Amino acid sequence: MSSSPGSEEEIRRLLAAYEQYQAQAEGISHQLGLSQIAAQGLESALAAVDALQEAEVGQEILVPIGSGSFIHGKLASKENVILNVGAGVSIEKRSEEAIEILRTRKNEVLEGSKKLTEVLAKIDQEMQKIQGIMQQYESRLSGGQGSEGVV
Repeated sequence: MSSSPGSEEEIRRLLAAYEQYQAQAEGISHQLGLSQIAAQGLESALAAVDALQEAEVGQEILVPIGSGSFIHGKLASKENVILNVGAGVSIEKRSEEAIEILRTRKNEVLEGSKKLTEVLAKIDQEMQKIQGIMQQYESRLSGGQGSEGVV
């Protein structure tokens, strides 16, 4: 036999579902933040490779070393770019190929972010439904207790 609407068991089930949705939403929000950082990094890499096309071999350049710090260097070649392919492995590609690879990666990251945003919106809808049901239960309980208190 199913539990009656507003029963303690039903309320516990709804609260557990709400907490699960909340945990999922936090995880997805974290992933969205990481995706945004990745997209920004890819955009910076694209801008740098594009800027190389305007530079001259032997020209002095600033080379980023992390945390907003740079060292002076000279451009040895603008024909090839070394790309990280993951797991500590890098490959050398022609500048034109590197630009295409970076654009593809950026588009993939942005598409993944779009899908995560859609999932997050669905989770938010489910959480709002649960909140609405819980508010109805609360209204019934507070309304019921007021009439029972009169003797």
